[in-house]
Amino acid sequence: MKTRLLQAGLLASIILTTTPAWAGWEEAVAAYNKGDYGTAAKEFRPFAEQGQATAQYILGWINQNGEGVKQDLAEAAKWYQRAAEKGNVDAQYALGSLYAAGAGVKRDDAEAVKWFRKAAEQGKAGAQYMLGYMVTAGEGAARNEAEGLAWYRKAADQGLPDAQYALGLGLAYGKGANKDEPEANQWFRKAAEQGNLDAAYLLGYNYETGVGTIPDYAEAVKWYRKATEKNNSEAQYHLATLLRDGKGVQRNDAEALALFKKAADQGQTYTSIAIDEYLKKGQPDRAFELADTWLAKRPDDVQLLTVLGFGAANEARGNPAKYVPIARKYGERAIALIEVDKRPERLSESEWAEYRTKWLPQMYLQLASLATKAGNLVEARKQLERVTQLNPKDPYAWYLLGQNHFGEYEKLNAETKTMQGQAKSDATAKAFAKLDQVIDYYARAVGLSAGKDTQKDLYDPLLKDLTSIYDFRNGSKSGLDQLIAKYKQ
Repeated sequence: MKTRLLQAGLLASIILTTTPAWAGWEEAVAAYNKGDYGTAAKEFRPFAEQGQATAQYILGWINQNGEGVKQDLAEAAKWYQRAAEKGNVDAQYALGSLYAAGAGVKRDDAEAVKWFRKAAEQGKAGAQYMLGYMVTAGEGAARNEAEGLAWYRKAADQGLPDAQYALGLGLAYGKGANKDEPEANQWFRKAAEQGNLDAAYLLGYNYETGVGTIPDYAEAVKWYRKATEKNNSEAQYHLATLLRDGKGVQRNDAEALALFKKAADQGQTYTSIAIDEYLKKGQPDRAFELADTWLAKRPDDVQLLTVLGFGAANEARGNPAKYVPIARKYGERAIALIEVDKRPERLSESEWAEYRTKWLPQMYLQLASLATKAGNLVEARKQLERVTQLNPKDPYAWYLLGQNHFGEYEKLNAETKTMQGQAKSDATAKAFAKLDQVIDYYARAVGLSAGKDTQKDLYDPLLKDLTSIYDFRNGSKSGLDQLIAKYKQ
């Protein structure tokens, strides 16, 4: 931020009109005003060496910016210093900027404050602004928000847009003065009207949310649009929400999505909220398009991938041909990241452990469900077996694994109908062995869900099915209670 604040101090331009009756001065002025800085430097140097403050300042500026001469910041600082000591306000401001940036001189915030203060006291708006910044931040001087705000106000009153913005921030947050959001908005507007796009964003946000003013979506749209000229990702995001929802502007889904994508490309952290809103509003294609923009630069965002996997799986219920591949893409990527312990930086070790424990089994269950619907029982089985490894106390996982094996049993049993002799006997034995697996898995599910009110929807019907299957396989119910008891928790 400080580098941006210093830019005003590192560049300067003046039009010389005063013409002292000195030989060569008129030629120096003419060369300078024409932009012939090389000639101007030669013509001004004798005057600078004789102690003429304006010439010293101009020679400093030419050397600082490398206009007509090779850039030499140390040389610039030398001439600024000489002019500043004579009271030249522009040189004092420029010298303060060099000290603050450590350009041409060793960085010295206290020295920067000293020269900014001298120039500020002479009414130099840029110096007032920079002095305000440094005392507010406690750089080179004791931290003093009230004094900082007072200098911002002086510069703002002179029309300096960055100072108007800074004054607005101070008033908005009560830094250096009592909080005054309506007045803050007045200064944001003044700054925004002069092209300060950060002020334009905040003004738009305040109109949208009713901070210091009556909410006005149309005004919010106006100022957000202004801020997007600078690719402000927050302005892009908020403008997109208004366009998506038709607030203060005619609804425009295409433009909204384009703005969301621009913000996502810049790393706007609210992108996940926009994706979630698209899913909730029944616009999955826009959600996935926006997500792919985000993931193009952040492919390891496991939390978003998890959300997308479940979102696409939900859509697959109505349109499996379209959304199953999408659900698998996101789900498999999320699982791979979790399995290799790719912890996001924003999660602590304990948070990540909790996340893995909760979501990894559920992701496997989701993929198993998709594989089952696609008729791929072998793939589904592998995923269900992984769930039982991760969470062996989950009765639903054992139930689904049992269902998976029951499907294979039915297939094996149907094949025995067309066989005879030893082949039939061998196939029947194979089918019954598979049924024994089903019984064991169902018994685990019943045992784990027994006595749990939240799992009665599984326990009651499954116990009935298990009893029927066990009786069919063994010719009686004897031993079933003992089998279930073995798995009770």
